[in-house]
Amino acid sequence: MLNHKKENRADSVTRFDVNSLFEFSKVVNSDVSLQFILNHFILTAMGKLLCIRGIVFLKIEEQTFHTETVRGFILDEEKKNIVITQKLKSIIYINSIKKKNEKWVTILNKNEIQVLIPLIFKNDVLGALGITKLSRKKLTNEEETYIKSLSNIAAAAIAQKLSVDKLINVNRELDKQIHQATTLFDLGKEFSSILNRERVIKLFSLSLMGQIGVRQFAICLKEGNEMKIVSSRFHDSIDASVICNLSGFENPSLVSEIVATKKLKKELKEIGISAIIPMKMQDEVKGVLAVGERIAGIPYTQTDLEYIYSIGNLLLISLENSRLFQEAVEKQKIEDDLLIAREIQRGMLPKILPKYAGYDLDAANISSKHVGGDYYDVINLDDDNFIIAIADVSGKGTPASLLMANLQAMIRALVPLKLSLSELTKRVNDLICESTGNDRFITLFLASVDKKNKSLTYVNAGHNLPFVLRKDDKIMRLEKGGLLLGVMKSTTYEEGIVQLVAGDVLVLFTDGVSEAMNPDGIEFGEERLLEIIKSRKNESAETIKEQIISEVQKYSGDYQSDDITLLVLKVS
Repeated sequence: MLNHKKENRADSVTRFDVNSLFEFSKVVNSDVSLQFILNHFILTAMGKLLCIRGIVFLKIEEQTFHTETVRGFILDEEKKNIVITQKLKSIIYINSIKKKNEKWVTILNKNEIQVLIPLIFKNDVLGALGITKLSRKKLTNEEETYIKSLSNIAAAAIAQKLSVDKLINVNRELDKQIHQATTLFDLGKEFSSILNRERVIKLFSLSLMGQIGVRQFAICLKEGNEMKIVSSRFHDSIDASVICNLSGFENPSLVSEIVATKKLKKELKEIGISAIIPMKMQDEVKGVLAVGERIAGIPYTQTDLEYIYSIGNLLLISLENSRLFQEAVEKQKIEDDLLIAREIQRGMLPKILPKYAGYDLDAANISSKHVGGDYYDVINLDDDNFIIAIADVSGKGTPASLLMANLQAMIRALVPLKLSLSELTKRVNDLICESTGNDRFITLFLASVDKKNKSLTYVNAGHNLPFVLRKDDKIMRLEKGGLLLGVMKSTTYEEGIVQLVAGDVLVLFTDGVSEAMNPDGIEFGEERLLEIIKSRKNESAETIKEQIISEVQKYSGDYQSDDITLLVLKVS
């Protein structure tokens, strides 16, 4: 018996050796992440105290704690936040708490947590460690002394890491605001140089997608005494009155925080609207911008809303300048720009499309009176594969055409290297970022067709989602990819793969097709485009193409505000 006690005492001395505390302190105070500190802390505590369960909470507000990590069990998702009403000043044994019916006590008891050890730094409770010993006995004096020391070291490391992370976030936010201020200045110059209403709205739209990462949005502007939707990128058709009636809001607001009826909030949620930004001039609301979620679900900050509000004001100022000074524009200069841009664009498009067995291919580009930068291409890769591409650049005139010519040259130079489409797109994006300003963006859809296996591999860099119409009238939208080109270097892109079968129809198009306006300012829309494809699916690619162009031009009348570009591929 005496030998057994000596062995236990020796084992205890080994486990609670002060050197282990020094080693723990050295590890958690090195340049590691907060999650690493918490994981190392809980594993060390469980190992030293011979525990079978462990949980670490961090305080997010007074009495409210969030579960950061658990070991030995699974905590229900809805219980990740827990309100601990008892003050955490010292070690607490759960079974000694008098108010056992409190929710946090019930949760800990249910998960067999035996002891709570507070994490305190400079009299501030940062969180707590919960454990269950293998022996189910109370902590010995040696164990209490050790776990208090371990918790104090961990608390200091956690506090230091939280402070550093907070400082990093503050610096990141400052850098973001400086970048936004610089971008606003550049956008202001760009907006002031554009005198065409549709081009201004398009630049505004691309700025939202490129600078903020907005996936869906609707722009509503005051025309006379009425508000009308002038541009929308929400996938489904929306009730214009819902958005246009939001002009009563004076400040940028999240939908979750606005004071409105349950009916209105429900309608906004169903559409997918996350925030409402009024666009004001001389203290009068002359437009409303409704935005959906950001890419990757990143929440909007107040800084983001204020930035969008500033861009919206630039839009209104630019539109007003367009109205006031349009007659003062030098007509000859515009004509010269159009001629140069048309020549550049004409030279970069394929004169004759290649023929491939089993595939019927046709394409078209019809320039508007204000030339933009639409582009399409068909490139033979090898005996078994060929490349198709379609793209649209922000801005107008000669700069847009030159940038699109640059894009075409990049793609044709990289295709022979037989890179994956994701790598090819990444390299093109990096080159665009290096050679253009931060207010120039390009949407691109790039695909490789395997003629033998009848498969299509693609990357969509912010472009209008192409249609794949199956023989049974099922629809696929090709959305895998990533950010539009020119937003940020070293962006990665995801590839999508579609198996093609006989009778499939693939239609690529730019927004000159789907956003063509009739005299009343109503868009042609993707639904009309899809109906045309369905009605002509059994006919040739050329017939489908011609029918789309005919219907768009008939819808627009004599007014074509943007280039019409589309490519049709039919599998036989």
